[in-house]
Amino acid sequence: MKYEGHFLLWYFILMPFAKLGFPYVTTNIISWIITSVSVYLILKKAPFKFYKRVLIVFSFQLIYLFPVISRCYCLIPLAIVLMCLGYKDRKEKPLNFLLPVVMLVNTHVIMLGMVGIVLLEYFWEFLKDFKTLSSTDRNKRFLCLVLAGILIILSGLPLVGSLSTNQTLGVNRKIEFNDFLTLLTYPWRLISTLYSSFRLSDFLMICIDCIIVVLLILEVKNSPFMYLKLFICIMWQCVLYVFIYGHNDQRVGAILLIILYFKWINSFGQKKPIKILEKRTIDFLWAVLASFSIIHGLLFLADKEMYINYSSGIEMAQYMNENLSDGSIVLNGPFVEYTTSIMPYLKKDIKFYSVMDNRYFSFAIWNDENTALIDLSSIERISKEFPESQKLYYIIWYTWYNKIYEKSIIQECVDKGFFEELYQTSGSCINEDFKLYEIHIENL
Repeated sequence: MKYEGHFLLWYFILMPFAKLGFPYVTTNIISWIITSVSVYLILKKAPFKFYKRVLIVFSFQLIYLFPVISRCYCLIPLAIVLMCLGYKDRKEKPLNFLLPVVMLVNTHVIMLGMVGIVLLEYFWEFLKDFKTLSSTDRNKRFLCLVLAGILIILSGLPLVGSLSTNQTLGVNRKIEFNDFLTLLTYPWRLISTLYSSFRLSDFLMICIDCIIVVLLILEVKNSPFMYLKLFICIMWQCVLYVFIYGHNDQRVGAILLIILYFKWINSFGQKKPIKILEKRTIDFLWAVLASFSIIHGLLFLADKEMYINYSSGIEMAQYMNENLSDGSIVLNGPFVEYTTSIMPYLKKDIKFYSVMDNRYFSFAIWNDENTALIDLSSIERISKEFPESQKLYYIIWYTWYNKIYEKSIIQECVDKGFFEELYQTSGSCINEDFKLYEIHIENL
């Protein structure tokens, strides 16, 4: 797994279904079931008023991002909810709390900041209670902590070296002072992502920012330690986004689940008396933010999801199934990993060949060779290695980045009669579009 930089749990869940030949939609069903369990537990067990629970479960993250876009992120809400359920009895039944923490480790590296905070707090509680504990309770809590630590270490071992084998995960440039300035302002960029449907309206974004500032002023004085922990968790993610790789909607959506965790466990502690007007103001502002999240989700679904494919993989696969023959070979340019979204939907024997790595592939590693732009001579050299009777095609991941490339190298191939454009996908929510060319070897 060091070639992917991801933890194993999600792939262990998918593996038996993949080995048994289940259809590709199985991954969506699995993520939907996992998220549905999380939603059920929130509705049934969360210590909030009913309307608050409803607002939580109808958030864009729990309605769409985690259940529909099938990725490892769907495990995050379940792990956090299980942590919340085990928190109250964490001293008497430590495994009920610590095993979900281990599960959270196995979701994504963005959650490691939260895991660190939670384990440090649990260990500190253990030290404070040490003298008052019976030997049996002391040994039980210590051994459970050791077991959790071992499982966490074992979970991370497969990732050792992932930044060197998966080079586009890492920052391949010199870190500059401006990066630290970016880090300080990055939380506002995350807010913009959480409410991206309103980005075109400066007024609405200013309103959302103001609501968040007012909430911080009202709540930090009542729960300063909780907000310090929350701040560290968020800044951990910001460090990853600035210095290692960028954010996306699902990663940023995990912040709402971190807030849910701290709000949930904070309800078990002693509460400072709050004036009724202040409490109602806080509840109202949180409800407004939650409502904005729901509206953002509805706008996204109405504007994009209902009319545009999330990815163009299935659209290109349908074209290939209808127009390409068995035995066809498709050469791939830069970013070949995106082509793997086509493969599960193919019904014909069509192979994909990486020009950069000189090999057939069914998966791709994000390394420097994969992202390098290839020249005309490389395409000609690879094409000549196949017999003239071989049906050859060339596919390009068609984004703003590759449009520059397409206008130069690819256009030169078209002008020489070497390439003939066949099909371009019609657009997708994540700008994952493809352009397919037929290669005419005889014109070399």
